[in-house]
Amino acid sequence: MGAEGEVPVRENGIGVPFLLRAAMALGAVFGVLGTGIGLWVLFRVILSAGPFRVNEEMVSRAEFLTVALPLVGLYVSACITAGAASWAIWRQRAYSRALLTTLLAEFVIGDTAMLVMARRLFHAGASELAVSVFFFTVLVALGLWYLYRKESVVRYYASIR
Repeated sequence: MGAEGEVPVRENGIGVPFLLRAAMALGAVFGVLGTGIGLWVLFRVILSAGPFRVNEEMVSRAEFLTVALPLVGLYVSACITAGAASWAIWRQRAYSRALLTTLLAEFVIGDTAMLVMARRLFHAGASELAVSVFFFTVLVALGLWYLYRKESVVRYYASIR
C-alpha cells in the first residue's frame, strides 16, 4: 500500500474507464508498430534518390521532402505519444490525460499540415477542407469532453492522483 490514507485504485472500486482501456490497447499498437514503420519510411524517404510521384505527377526530391518530412515526422511523433500514453494508462499515471491531450493536439497539427499540403499539391477545394476541419473539430471537442468532463473519467483521474 502507498502513503497513509492513499487507497489503490483496485481497492477503491474505481476501474479504468472503457475508452481509456481502448486507448491503451490502440496506443500500444501504434506506439510500437507505427513508430517502427514511420521511422522506416522516414529513413527510406531521406536516403532515396527518387523518382517521386505526387498525385500522379513527377516531383523533384526537394519538393517531395518538403511534403514528406513534416508529415512523416509528425506521424512518428504522434505514435511515440500514443505509446507513452498507453504506458501511462497501464501504469495508472495521472499524466496520461496530458499525453492524450497532446495526442489530440498532434491530430489537429497533422490535419492542418495535411490541409496545407493538399491545398498546395492537389489543389483541394474549400469543401474538402471544410469537411476535414469540421471532423477534427468535433473529434477534439469530444476527446476533451471525455477526458475533462465525463464524470467517470474525472473520478478515475481524481482517484489516481
